Amino acid sequence: MRMVEVLKNSPTRITLFLATFSLFFVWGNSFIAIGFLLGNDGNPARFDWVGLMVARFLVAAFVAGSYLVCFLLQESIALFRRHKGRLAICATLNVPAYNLALNYAQQNGVPAHIASLTTTLAPLFIMFLAAIFLGEQLTKRRLIGFTIAAAGMTLIANSKGSFSGYSLMVGITVLAPLCWSIYSVLSKPALEKESAIVWTYLGLVISGLYILPLAPFFAWGDLVALDTKGWFALLYLSIPCTVVGFAIWSWLLRHLPASSVGFTVFLNPPLTSISKFVLALIFPATFMFSISGWEWIGAVITLIGLSVAIHQKRVKK
Repeated sequence: MRMVEVLKNSPTRITLFLATFSLFFVWGNSFIAIGFLLGNDGNPARFDWVGLMVARFLVAAFVAGSYLVCFLLQESIALFRRHKGRLAICATLNVPAYNLALNYAQQNGVPAHIASLTTTLAPLFIMFLAAIFLGEQLTKRRLIGFTIAAAGMTLIANSKGSFSGYSLMVGITVLAPLCWSIYSVLSKPALEKESAIVWTYLGLVISGLYILPLAPFFAWGDLVALDTKGWFALLYLSIPCTVVGFAIWSWLLRHLPASSVGFTVFLNPPLTSISKFVLALIFPATFMFSISGWEWIGAVITLIGLSVAIHQKRVKK
């Protein structure tokens, strides 16, 4: 129950900042873990693109469901009755739709830092969806911040020239942030009144029910054969990235405008690149990393755009 109390409290600015940075530090590494399990960087593939989604989210759904049954059963039943239609749609968007697009693209050659980069399209999707459906204002500051951050994203994307043969795969990757953006905008109205932890975990349980029939065909044999490194990567995706990370994202949506939360996705590319660089230094036989000076410059510009977009002027009393 302590987790629920923390998530319901009104946060300070420093709490919001620390939660956001911690979330995207964890999520930035998720692209590396996905690539590792799918066989990037010359590693043996532990799963295919469907099997990885099934294994990751069955573990997450089991943990989330166990928590709800043990501590929040009545609240979960009541919330489900109030929002079952919205929950069903959100559970489809944030797990099967998002992850099948991302996993398929990464299995077919989109590297971690490029996959991470495409998530920065989410603020554009969220900004316009929130303006249309939630009535959030498209301020000049947000548009300027997005333009600056998009320029940094473009520098990173083009720093190594064109990616021959990647056009279709990158296009498929873009479907992932689009699905996540729709999920976020649909979740926002419910999260203004409901518990972020219950909303998130119910969604994960429903997602788990969706994909459970696929387990014997796509995940069970791979799980049995998984080695220690594979289990570490899978549990990292299931627990910190999903069970904890999804709840923090919902909590941020509860306390901030959807478009403001969306802009925090610009933290993904630089944090993914930094993490991949460090891992390649420590484990050169497992991870490969190559980044140009223009990619570093693009990351800095992206962060500047992020700060412009989310900064709010203090009102004098």
